[in-house]
Amino acid sequence: MATHIEVWIAFFALAGLVGFFADRTSICTVKAVEEIFTTRRAFMLLSFAKTVLWVTGVTIGLVWWIGLTRPAPLNFGIAWSGVFGGVLFGIGAVCNGGCAFSTLTRLGNGNLGMIITLSGFAAGVTIFELIRFSIDGIEIVRAAPLFELNYVPATLLGLALTFWMTWELVRLWRTAPSGRWSTLLLSPRFRLSTAAAVIGVSNGILYTYLGTWSYTHTLRSGVEQMIVPADVGAGQVSAAMLWWLFLALVVGVIVSSVLSRRFVLDWRALTGWQGFLWGGILMGLGAALVPGGNDVLLLNAIPGLSPHALPAYLAMLAGIAIALMVVKWRGGEWKVVNCSGDQCQELKGSQ
Repeated sequence: MATHIEVWIAFFALAGLVGFFADRTSICTVKAVEEIFTTRRAFMLLSFAKTVLWVTGVTIGLVWWIGLTRPAPLNFGIAWSGVFGGVLFGIGAVCNGGCAFSTLTRLGNGNLGMIITLSGFAAGVTIFELIRFSIDGIEIVRAAPLFELNYVPATLLGLALTFWMTWELVRLWRTAPSGRWSTLLLSPRFRLSTAAAVIGVSNGILYTYLGTWSYTHTLRSGVEQMIVPADVGAGQVSAAMLWWLFLALVVGVIVSSVLSRRFVLDWRALTGWQGFLWGGILMGLGAALVPGGNDVLLLNAIPGLSPHALPAYLAMLAGIAIALMVVKWRGGEWKVVNCSGDQCQELKGSQ
């Protein structure tokens, strides 16, 4: 995919925004389940749903109303392996102490233990690929979207989402905290709804132009290319662009962490290497089976109407819930995730 340098810079900036806002809201699927367990609320999970709506609305606007041509989406069929992979990914995320989003933000905050997690992730994908070549019947099957959008349903859905996005923007503007933009930019926590809008719009543009680009897809594709080199599919983004976007995500998190004075290189995090390693391996195996981590499912696969996406994500939530209950049964504690006023705080202790 040939692109001009200014387009690369724009893509880099959009990916950086995703990382920046993901860090400032501390979004994480594990935390979303902990919020349900500890406060009986689901505001973080609701913010994920809003992000999906933003991505879908932006994609429809760019493809159907402006007429941009996007790469063919990577859609997959529903299979037992994908559901099982979702459960594995969820269990691994609890072992690691966070999902794909949290792994990236903790790395950008200076937690060097996340390097072990990413190494374990690559090992998990490698294990799956070696098993796949040894056992017949383990294949990831491509499939058509859940339903094909033609002009009429795309227009109706686009109008509904445009109305909702306009209403949401007006609501966010009217309820925005007063103060200078510089002060707001340096605030330690951003609102979930604001992050959903910025991440959704930024990702919607990237998804329309580049197709699946989220970082667990990049890691998985990189490992697969090393094991069995293959040509990039027609219309798909180049491997170089994927790795640059991965770097942009990390840079966005680091910038956020530095501005909020939270960036600290933490060597002590390496003492929990067993959890990071095994968590990464399980997440890698799960992402290979699904295929995709929770970032791919939320930012690409669910908006792309891939049949496997919603069952796999629900399986991830189930895997997280099961693992958290085991932690509690063994005498551990849950973090109390309190999302009130459209912001989330983590409190020590258990419920």
